[in-house]
Amino acid sequence: MHSSRRVHVGARLGGVFGLVALLLIISIGVAVDNILTLRRADRQVAESAALQRDASTAKFRAADFNGWQTGYAFDTIRGVPGAAADDGVQRSLFLASTAAFRQDLARIAAHPLTPAQEQQLSIAQDAFDHFMDLDAQIVAGYRSGDPAQIAAANDLVAGEELQWFATAADAVNHLAELARADADADTATALRTSSRALTIMIVVGVACVLLAIVLTWVATRTAANTARHKATLAAIVEQSADATVALTLDGIVTVWNSGAERIYGYTAEEAIGSSAARFLLPSRAHMVRVGLSEVIAGRQFQVEGGLRIRKDGTQIKVSSVTMPIRDENGVVVAAAVLERDITARMRREADEKLATDRAARTARLESLGQLAGGVAHDFNNLLAIILNCAEFIADEPGEQAAEDLARIRDAAQRGQALTSQLLLFAKREPTQDESVDLNSAVAGARDLLGRTLGASITLRCQTYDGALPVRTDRGRLDQILLNLVINARDAMPDGGVIQIDTDRVDLAEDGTLPLPPGHYAQLTVSDNGIGMSAEVRDRLFEPFFTTKAQKGTGLGLATVYGIVLAAEGTIRVDSTPGVGTTFRIVLPIVTAPAEAGRELTPMPGRRQGNGERVLVVEDEDALRDVVVRILNRNGYRTIAVRDADAALQMDLDAVDLLITDMMLPDRSGPAVADEMHSRRPGLPVVFMTGQGDPVVVSQSGAFEATRVVFKPFSAAELLDTIGKALEVTAPHPA
Repeated sequence: MHSSRRVHVGARLGGVFGLVALLLIISIGVAVDNILTLRRADRQVAESAALQRDASTAKFRAADFNGWQTGYAFDTIRGVPGAAADDGVQRSLFLASTAAFRQDLARIAAHPLTPAQEQQLSIAQDAFDHFMDLDAQIVAGYRSGDPAQIAAANDLVAGEELQWFATAADAVNHLAELARADADADTATALRTSSRALTIMIVVGVACVLLAIVLTWVATRTAANTARHKATLAAIVEQSADATVALTLDGIVTVWNSGAERIYGYTAEEAIGSSAARFLLPSRAHMVRVGLSEVIAGRQFQVEGGLRIRKDGTQIKVSSVTMPIRDENGVVVAAAVLERDITARMRREADEKLATDRAARTARLESLGQLAGGVAHDFNNLLAIILNCAEFIADEPGEQAAEDLARIRDAAQRGQALTSQLLLFAKREPTQDESVDLNSAVAGARDLLGRTLGASITLRCQTYDGALPVRTDRGRLDQILLNLVINARDAMPDGGVIQIDTDRVDLAEDGTLPLPPGHYAQLTVSDNGIGMSAEVRDRLFEPFFTTKAQKGTGLGLATVYGIVLAAEGTIRVDSTPGVGTTFRIVLPIVTAPAEAGRELTPMPGRRQGNGERVLVVEDEDALRDVVVRILNRNGYRTIAVRDADAALQMDLDAVDLLITDMMLPDRSGPAVADEMHSRRPGLPVVFMTGQGDPVVVSQSGAFEATRVVFKPFSAAELLDTIGKALEVTAPHPA
């Protein structure tokens, strides 16, 4: 019987040993498989994270080179010298950025990609190649100097090239999202694998503990494995790049890892034992209590973009998650805080938003400019009719007619001044080749400016010792001064001081102002008024934007902005709420001194015709009749039509001069002139325009007998322009 019992005991022990051995084998196998799986998952996660990082870099790089290209395109449109050259400031930055973007795509291609990711990469590469091909066309157009090619280049920048950029940016963004999704999926898989393996190991450990009554060495080994696992977890937490902090329920730091040391600058010895409020702004210290109250209630507390203070006093923004730590009974005994420094990311996002807002404001300004140009064209037609009809009536006797005509002329002149302001917004106002001394303008306007201010406001002027000649006209300088001084007056309801200074500055290639190196005149208008916020300052020069409630139109500072740009200068604003505002205008100095040796241009006189035959092409019926009456009254014979098709059907051998509107319903005036020149070379042409267009150049080149008369024009101005055009060529025989 004892032998049988020993056999049974041996069998039982053998079974126990076999079960323990089986459990150990299972435990070891699970551990090895877990380690291999985790290593594979870690490699996959690292690869996905690297792909996501490279795709995100390419995404932001795309926005970078698009911004530089927009910059050099705007510089080219504004006439900045060398803006389209490869060594230009913004053009060179654009080329460097696109080269880096191409390298970003190459790095992405080096990663193992899924079919969906390969498809997005292929779309991005193809769109970027199209983008660069269009850029080459755009630069060639800018460098050609030909207005048609420059206009085509501008259309490419705002049209097809923008579409290819959007395609490339969207593809890279989608690729980054796919990479992020893969990284999240890989991380989730690794966590599930680790959790599953840990569960199996715990089951095996529990079984081994139960069997430790017989086999104590199994329990010992299980305890050793558990200790190693905890040590591994502790090492992972300690080496994490994110801050991992443990707090007591009253906010005292008990754990401070190396990530927290790197983010905050405090060592573990300095941080442990101190209150968590030490790392917050004094005004935000109460948030420690708020977060811990959530933790005590068993909930997580999350903050995105919270302000923190480093050891050196600098402020950072973090993404923070505070979680409850529970004991074996499920009771919350402490709080775990995970924080990541997101200062650079938030700054980058803010910069991107600012760039987007500026681009939107620029688009709005361009739309307003087109609107102003269209309104001015139609309005100038009406003014031309009023002015010339007034001259017709002026030839009739009668005292009352003369008085009525004076009123008509006054209304037309005021309308002409309004269209001049509209054209200034549209950047189409003809430039005045005039040199004005900035010092003289300030001195001459001082009395007028002083009368616009109340007794509580003091006006001070300090001018540069030498002359400061700038290329604009005196009226525009007076308009700048008046608008800035009135703006300063309105910013000082309780009185104050307005300071106007002029000075000479020499700019180098340091990029502080968007102007080429050279000599410049500086006009500074400062006040100690209420100042303005950053939001108001960013929109200050938008047409129709005003902070003056019912009495403001929003046109004053927009007019100043347009005048400064037309004079090839720049304007900067510095303002602090409660301190005051300073406007600084910088204009290029011209060689001729103001008012020095400048001859007055004589007013045009009436030039009588000698029976020359004039073809008039104008779609506005009333204006066409006015032109015909002027010509017929002054010795010319006229043929009048309303559109290009009718004009091109005329026998040009019976025409000595062509007068055409720049904007016809079926085609442009220059296009009509080009076709007529192909049939009748040397035909003199006079263009009528109400939008301040520059000197007209046809596709076949500028013709010396081409002249432009700007609406609204008087009869004397029209006749003088016609006479100059006919002087170049001999009259056609009758």
